[in-house]
Amino acid sequence: MKLYFSIILKNVQALLDPRNFPFFLKEIILYLRDARRFKKVYTGSYPIRFLPLLFERTKKSVFDPHYVYQAYWAMHRIAGIEKPEFHVDLSSNIQFLAQLSAMLPVIQLEYRPANVNLPSCNRLSGDILNLPFSGQSLKSVSCLHVIEHIGLGRYGDPLDKNGCWNALLELQRVVEPGGSLFLSVPVGNPVIYFNANYVFNAIDIKETLSDFELVEFSYVDDDGDFFEGGNLEDTFAMKLALGLFHFKRTKN
Repeated sequence: MKLYFSIILKNVQALLDPRNFPFFLKEIILYLRDARRFKKVYTGSYPIRFLPLLFERTKKSVFDPHYVYQAYWAMHRIAGIEKPEFHVDLSSNIQFLAQLSAMLPVIQLEYRPANVNLPSCNRLSGDILNLPFSGQSLKSVSCLHVIEHIGLGRYGDPLDKNGCWNALLELQRVVEPGGSLFLSVPVGNPVIYFNANYVFNAIDIKETLSDFELVEFSYVDDDGDFFEGGNLEDTFAMKLALGLFHFKRTKN
């Protein structure tokens, strides 16, 4: 029953996309045609139960460029180049966490921790505005696609007009001298989409984290293309790009 419900929900969500609605009848006809053809030729012993998954006859597989490229970007730098003894992540995507924990031990702090059990991952419940770590105590920290939500109440967190900026300063507080912060946030022409997210001017992120040196900046542009080793200025006129910042602490 759970499987049927999840598939129905997936189809309803796809149908609500106005780009899919004109093709609904065609999808049903094609499904019924293929089901009839398959049933006619199938001679195995497994029972056939009908469970349509619609709107997936695409020429190319669809993916979210923000999350795919940021996972590549961060994994390469954390596990491939930096190779810390352990890594601390703050509320990033759970798929990224699982992949990273296969490479090295990870501690993740999450406002609403998921029930994920992995041998090399320790999950903590906590608040990014009050991290349970001593000042300048962590060598390797990541926070991907998180800061833009802080203070907007989207996830049941308190409203806070300075939440995102205070969260950035809290990240800065816990990184040790010479340590790295891997950060991603939406960048472009600055705006607040309440209660979804901020879009930051990339230069504001750099100036807020004044104790850090920006080692490298990459980004995913409005068209979903990945630019490795770009410039902050490249993103200023964009609407919803993703900035990928690698910082190192240079000041005590």
